[in-house]
Amino acid sequence: MRLLLRTAFIAPLLLAIAACGNDEPAPDTPEPSSTQRIVFVSPHFDVWTVEGGGGNPERFTSRSASAPSGTNIALRPQQTQSVRYTWPTWSPDGRLIAISRTPGLDGNALAGLILLDADGSTERQLHETQPGSVPLVANGAPHYALWAPDSRHLSFVAPRGPGQGLGLFAVRADGGEPYEVSANAPLYHVWSPDSRYILVHRREQLLLHDTHDRSTLDLDADSFRYRVPAFSPDGKRIAYVVDESGMGKLVTSNLDGTDRVTLMDISGEAAFAWSPAGDRIAVATKRSSSLFYAELRVVKDDGSDLPRLLAPGRTAAFFWSPDGELIARAAYDDALTWQVVDPSGGVGHLTRFISTPDFLTHTQFFDQFAPSHLIWSADSTKLVFAGAVERDVGPQVWIVDMVGNAPPRAVAEGRLAFWVPSATE
Repeated sequence: MRLLLRTAFIAPLLLAIAACGNDEPAPDTPEPSSTQRIVFVSPHFDVWTVEGGGGNPERFTSRSASAPSGTNIALRPQQTQSVRYTWPTWSPDGRLIAISRTPGLDGNALAGLILLDADGSTERQLHETQPGSVPLVANGAPHYALWAPDSRHLSFVAPRGPGQGLGLFAVRADGGEPYEVSANAPLYHVWSPDSRYILVHRREQLLLHDTHDRSTLDLDADSFRYRVPAFSPDGKRIAYVVDESGMGKLVTSNLDGTDRVTLMDISGEAAFAWSPAGDRIAVATKRSSSLFYAELRVVKDDGSDLPRLLAPGRTAAFFWSPDGELIARAAYDDALTWQVVDPSGGVGHLTRFISTPDFLTHTQFFDQFAPSHLIWSADSTKLVFAGAVERDVGPQVWIVDMVGNAPPRAVAEGRLAFWVPSATE
């Protein structure tokens, strides 16, 4: 990820929410509509889970030496007043959680990335940020972690040694030391569906890294006009932007860069995401100087049709539903608004909202966070986010009904919230 990328659209445009409120979550009356759990970070940087209906909250981490439930992480007495946990990243199989802890445990480390069993029985340290290193990879985020789909590997962006910038690392979930895949930020990446390859956009370069033999292929497809490349759901093709004669082009190709098919021209910058259904790509473009992307469009992934407008106006973020039928769009007029977009026609306005500063980082880097921190429920019916739907209210975790008419519902107090992968159920 890009080091401390532009946060200009946080302050003048959005109301910042103070980290206030009680440390205990305050769930509403539980509803049995969803048993898939939500993981969230409390206002005081403890990590909790709660059912999607709002019931059975459980603390996963605690700043106290012994948590009342969940894991008991051993902390030195001097740490208990200042330690913070954030950005929990659950493995797809539900067995492990990568989580950032500030400060780190060893010496004067600024932050640590740790790997925990879901039952809290073991803890493994993956990385520590030392003084003199870059302190954050993005606003409020000491690390960025992304699991391979098979949960056997974890990749993460983290500070290298003092004065050495950021690096992209990979590590086996069952042991061993992390190794460096690439360096020299900005760094964005995505795993192949078969969990073998990491597609890396390093500065302008597009690289394909093979985790089996640790080789890296330069695909000769340079461009600064986008952040995160994409794999097709079947893993046979990749999507990215190339520069040709002063113009960007959104293309797909084989994994080695051959058989390129142009989908559309890109005059400024683009963010795009392949539908999980595998037949189309959603695209938003913007001028390089703009804070927001413009209209949301969709294009056939075989290049057989012209891009089609889905939703006009400014776009802050967009996310495909797991079934590939709908898109959640954070639009911006004079405030952020969640919309549900049906690619076959129609836009539904759900709720205006004010994002917490931490969840705003997720929104700003939505194309990178989409596969790692899930805001759609597994059944493609609900959205979760952290923020407020009215002013003068502390940060809360909200559930939004994406297919019905139920109003947004708060289930806890929190600064970050995501769905736990459904494999854990």
